[in-house]
Amino acid sequence: MDDIPGRVIRARSGFYDVQRGDLVLRCTLRGRIKREQRSEIGRRIYADPVAVGDEVNFTRLDDEEGVIEKLLPRRTKLSRQYPGRREAIEQVVVANADQVIVVISTRLPDLNLRFLDRFLILAENGAMGAVICLNKMDLIHSKEIQIVTSFFSAYQSLGYEVIYTSVKGCPGVGDIRRVMKGKFSAIVGASGVGKSSLLNAIQPGLGLRVADVGLKTEKGRHTTTLVELLSLDFGGEVADTPGIREVGLWGVDTENVELYFREMEPYLGHCKYNDCAHIGEPGCAVIEAVSLGRISQVRHRSYIALRVGTDESEFATNELRLWKSR
Repeated sequence: MDDIPGRVIRARSGFYDVQRGDLVLRCTLRGRIKREQRSEIGRRIYADPVAVGDEVNFTRLDDEEGVIEKLLPRRTKLSRQYPGRREAIEQVVVANADQVIVVISTRLPDLNLRFLDRFLILAENGAMGAVICLNKMDLIHSKEIQIVTSFFSAYQSLGYEVIYTSVKGCPGVGDIRRVMKGKFSAIVGASGVGKSSLLNAIQPGLGLRVADVGLKTEKGRHTTTLVELLSLDFGGEVADTPGIREVGLWGVDTENVELYFREMEPYLGHCKYNDCAHIGEPGCAVIEAVSLGRISQVRHRSYIALRVGTDESEFATNELRLWKSR
């Protein structure tokens, strides 16, 4: 039977599990499609042309295997620049999801707001909603909690929902279920922030592998090794993704990255100079708004880091180092 519609629920090393109702087949990609997904001179333009969430047409070969014949247009996508390559290659992390849930942690690994801002930009660029989940709240004290919540009030004022969670005692897990119910979500974050532990708390019985963060490096170890679509008992689906250590912007013009900072929009076009970069120019309406507290200093520093390409030590500000030094 040819041209059966289905959806990719798992992808790994050139093999794709495609689902149609109760039928799941391990599929490969027709060579013609591979050639179509290359540049005019034959170079790769995708790390993998197929992503979890993609809707496809496939041919069934037998009870276990099939071939993907056609990729259908994507409604949304979460893409980053594929790391470790000189040439620009797009990596589609997940396709056709309704929203991305960006998980970051207070400690182990340390809070990284620049990492968060990059994901928010990629979500908006891919036409996806975004929810912020700050995990491991049990690792900080009451004074530190006040500092953190003051930082994230800036994101809440921009319309992002911020959920504070911990798998110890499970505070916030009910809120995560609420925002995921009835939707196709992609859960993303760095290695070690606790994505798999959160999913195990959200739906006991998933049995996803988890590992402790290395205390010396404060970096997580990959426990999720492939992107996989999981059904949720309370309604909805989630794509569990491997930990990401590099969030290279894809499809985003860094010369105009201010267009992805919602709080800057009212001030764009009101600067003294038409080509204002909003970094240190005189007569800049954005910088004036920062000085008046109308734009968060933390968000503005993140904008500068993205605009000029500086690292800022993973964007750990002096305030965010308060608990690291204790």
